[in-house]
Amino acid sequence: MRTKVCSALLLGLMSSLLAGCGDGGSQDTGSASQKQFVPSAKSSVPTCAAAWDATIAYTGGLIASYNSVNYTANWWTQGNNPSTNNGGSGSGQPWTSDGACGAPTPTPTPTPTPTPTPTPTPTPTPTPTPTPTPTPTPTPTPTPTPTPTPGFVFSPYKDVTADANWNTGGMQSTATGTSLPVTSAMPAHNTVLTWAFATGGCGSENWGGITPAQIATNVQSFVAAGKKYIVSTGGAAGAFTCTSDAGFATFINTYNSANLIGIDFDIEDGQSQSDINNLVARVQAAQATHPNLRFSFTIATLATSQSGSATAVDMGSSSPNPLGAMGISVMQAIQAAGLKNYYVNLMTMDYGAATTGNCVISGGACQMGQSAIQAAMDFHNYYKIPYSQIELTPMIGANDTAGETFTLADTDTLSAWAKANGLAGLHHWSFDRDTSMSFTNQFIKDLGL
Repeated sequence: MRTKVCSALLLGLMSSLLAGCGDGGSQDTGSASQKQFVPSAKSSVPTCAAAWDATIAYTGGLIASYNSVNYTANWWTQGNNPSTNNGGSGSGQPWTSDGACGAPTPTPTPTPTPTPTPTPTPTPTPTPTPTPTPTPTPTPTPTPTPTPTPGFVFSPYKDVTADANWNTGGMQSTATGTSLPVTSAMPAHNTVLTWAFATGGCGSENWGGITPAQIATNVQSFVAAGKKYIVSTGGAAGAFTCTSDAGFATFINTYNSANLIGIDFDIEDGQSQSDINNLVARVQAAQATHPNLRFSFTIATLATSQSGSATAVDMGSSSPNPLGAMGISVMQAIQAAGLKNYYVNLMTMDYGAATTGNCVISGGACQMGQSAIQAAMDFHNYYKIPYSQIELTPMIGANDTAGETFTLADTDTLSAWAKANGLAGLHHWSFDRDTSMSFTNQFIKDLGL
């Protein structure tokens, strides 16, 4: 009987212990399930790219990080802080935020805490100083360059489709007799080139079958070669239109760099008055954002002269209006908007019949150097536009109009007069027509560049 009692007691104790073990097992199971849940809820954060550096130029697609956030460059940019200059497509901002990156704690801790804290006040002071110093330096350094440049710019027009690399959009030229990258073909003292022509709507423009992205690859080539450039729109074969400031911002930023000095509107293809008014309005808005860019309007002109004179004559207040209907529309838009700080580039070429109503006559033909001077005089006097806002663009060699030929002697004549009267610039059509670079080098010599 004692055995039975002891056995019963033992059995009871074992049952209690087993019950306790069972409860503990269920708690362990619950804890295990919680441990499995926590890690599965954590998300993976992308690794931070190299930290943004104000002194580095970033091209479209490159990624930089700032304060544990990754940003992708929308186009060429330098000195634009991504945390304050980012936005989506069409925002006109140079950066797009890709979201948080890396581990926020480890990134700031090693850099700010150890370095500035142990090192006394003198260390943090020099550290911020060099950082802001390079930022303003690269930006203003190229900026002042355009400032003297508007005093005078020599920039031949380059047809971007002539001898182009259609796979990459790289500009090339055979003007020297061999196909070369255009920056290599440019003479050493030919420091500026005008890219021609972007047509269509701003932000979705076309370059004669070459995409904006392909044309933009030339930006780095020009920067690397130390060459500057002007982006020209329109032309005889197509119109350029722009109905919004955001679209124009996108257009400029696609080709922007410290070496971009201007935007040119070559208005020849029958734009409406509304189209022209829109371009003027875009310039007004863009001048606030890009105060160092020069904006020019390129228009056709005649050179009404005095009968019997083989040279240009300043007719003062009696000067006729040398512009055609398109040019008059441009000047009306400029005057109505009260636009300031612009340039008018007169196309001194293809005057038509050799009559005094069209050009300066010498030997029964239009004298091209004197006719260019006459056109500038007439425009200056009629519209009261200072010579410092007037540019001229002759077509070198034989013009499209039979009997009109711009010679090297005309280069000498026009260059001397332009310098003496403080013109804003001279260009020529075109770089690829100038075989052996004879006209380009003559302009450089005559202008003392």
